[in-house]
Amino acid sequence: MNNDTVLTLQVLSSNIFTMDKLNFLLSGDKRKFERDIQKLISLNKKTFDYLGIDAHGQYDDSFNFFLCLRSSEYSGAVPLRSAGTGLVCGYLKVVGRYGEDIDGVLPLLKDEDFTPEFDNTMLIGSDMAVAPPKYIECAKYVDKYVQADRFQWQKFTNRKITQTKPRNTDWATYYLKSYDPSNVFKYPNSINELTTEHSEWAALKYVLSLAISELRAGTTPKSIKSHYADIIRRLERVCFGDDLQIVDHIDVHSSDPIIIKELKAIANLILKNTSDIRCAWRIDYSRFFERYVQYIFAQLAYKRGYRAFNNPHFGISGQKPAWALKYLEPDLVMIKDGDQVVVDAKYKSHMYNFDSNFTELHDVFRDDFHQVLAYSSFSSAQQKRTIIAYPYKEFKCYATTVHSSLNECENKTFLIGLPISKAAIIDVIDSLNKILLY
Repeated sequence: MNNDTVLTLQVLSSNIFTMDKLNFLLSGDKRKFERDIQKLISLNKKTFDYLGIDAHGQYDDSFNFFLCLRSSEYSGAVPLRSAGTGLVCGYLKVVGRYGEDIDGVLPLLKDEDFTPEFDNTMLIGSDMAVAPPKYIECAKYVDKYVQADRFQWQKFTNRKITQTKPRNTDWATYYLKSYDPSNVFKYPNSINELTTEHSEWAALKYVLSLAISELRAGTTPKSIKSHYADIIRRLERVCFGDDLQIVDHIDVHSSDPIIIKELKAIANLILKNTSDIRCAWRIDYSRFFERYVQYIFAQLAYKRGYRAFNNPHFGISGQKPAWALKYLEPDLVMIKDGDQVVVDAKYKSHMYNFDSNFTELHDVFRDDFHQVLAYSSFSSAQQKRTIIAYPYKEFKCYATTVHSSLNECENKTFLIGLPISKAAIIDVIDSLNKILLY
């Protein structure tokens, strides 16, 4: 699949696609372009809905018909079916608006309880950089293991036993022990027997134990856990004993049955912590940026000796209407020796419009500013500090201070521009560290 088979859209934006951009998804008959667009939208409704994309056809002022796509807060990738053949022949990718290094940053956020959502019912025939989580391969392995177990794969194995007559005897061992009269008729023999309990199956059992552990992990969706709960309980009753063989690779032999080759292939992917699946995925970009900011400030808090609290709830009680808030939830609060810093992450373009003065920018920033001031009101400090973090191509910091005319309180708010890049993280943390010294 080459670049011609990819449609690209930015988060929270819209774009139009003309006939020349959609050739690979159409029937090839220019006279049917309008009908092809409607069929394309119908065939791909599931994938468009998955990314929250509004798709419709419309005419421009010159009565040219085109496909219009409007994205939501979701970034990700989905397969696209052709209006000509009905087969998957491309994919749509929704990317960030500011050139983010999402592929480098996403693996860092696993400890922040943030991973992409995947749907393996929508496969993408392309080597996408974002691979599905390990539990998908583990689920495949359990399914394949159940099938292979029914196959009753037998192999000859060499077993050592003590018999009263010589037969494939280990004479060196016999001579060492036969000095004792009681061992004269005890021959250490080797026998070959056909069994299902051979070393290769023991290795596959070991991988099964890894797969089960992953399926029970906290990062595995509840729906997956529920689906495999009974299967796992049954497998644990009959499969596990003292014969697990720890391995880091399982050889695939040409003589292996097909079902065993398939099982071994998945086993090696699990052992390597990789996947051969490429399927539809998505992330909520606002949550992604929030988790990224929390990751950055967690590193900073550790460096400075602060305690960091992600998404603490400030409860609201008393007589409230049905539409009232139940709690306030800042993205991050850092505390050290009575000093408190409140951080709020906003995936908005304010830093890219720093010198602009649009009414919309003014109104949106006022809401952001009031919000972070409300969060900081619970600090007893006279000198409060708050941070609003926005995405930007490089690190930027602007300091503003709110003074109270009624008392000695003031709130210093830093407007921070953060590059979303793994390579920039160390420099960003050093820059933020200097801000905390203010």
